[in-house]
Amino acid sequence: MIIKPSTSDNKMKFGTLKTKTVEIMPVYGPSYSETICSFSDLQALRISYRTSAETVKHLIPEELQIEDEPLVTQSLFNWGFSSIGAYTESMTEIEVIYKGKKHDYAVELVLDNEGAIFLGREKYGMPKVTGKVVFDPAATSPAPSGYLEGHIERPYGSRIAHFTFRPTEKVHGVRTLPLPEKAVLALRVIPNPIIGQPPSLREFVALYLNIAEAEVWNGVGSVKFTGASNFSAAHKFPIVRYERSVFLRHAQAFLGPDPEVHQLK
Repeated sequence: MIIKPSTSDNKMKFGTLKTKTVEIMPVYGPSYSETICSFSDLQALRISYRTSAETVKHLIPEELQIEDEPLVTQSLFNWGFSSIGAYTESMTEIEVIYKGKKHDYAVELVLDNEGAIFLGREKYGMPKVTGKVVFDPAATSPAPSGYLEGHIERPYGSRIAHFTFRPTEKVHGVRTLPLPEKAVLALRVIPNPIIGQPPSLREFVALYLNIAEAEVWNGVGSVKFTGASNFSAAHKFPIVRYERSVFLRHAQAFLGPDPEVHQLK
């Protein structure tokens, strides 16, 4: 239906929203804010191992380099509380070289927090997907086994990975930690609304997760992949040999300093 312009004195009015000021959608109730994203009472389990380049290279952008046996880090996070609420999350990273520097390339992040998903994907290009991550060290009974446990479900009800950690050594109590040596690298893509046309935006974003302070434990980690889902990448990287496993408690963290943005042609 075509509406003809009014010819009366009561002309139709324009909206008053200044589009140049819009930074987040939806404008009436964004899922996240533009403030620095910070976390308190964070707990994190990080298990690193070597895998085969042949099994991961199809997921690595052509601008990035990997070793013959690249380092994979599988992490479980219980974010305690944050500027986007309390939630749990898993993260799969592969160590790469980009412009002569080591980065951890983000392959997949599983979680169920709306604000964290939109913030991660829209702003930073993080490949966040919905799923269930069970990781609550405070609820894990230390007796009789003495192990920490957690798992990932994607889709819900389909367990794709089970994590186990046996602590062996307290490295130190809560204290200030150095700045991270490597940034997390994400491929940020904004699709073109016109089918068949190149993306409206394609770039790498190098983001730092700065864990400012924490209690640190070394230990023995194990990840068991069930192969039950064909909708996830986290469980498809076979373990050649384990590297370091570490558990962080009572941590404070934030995203920063400002990320580095590398536009791609």
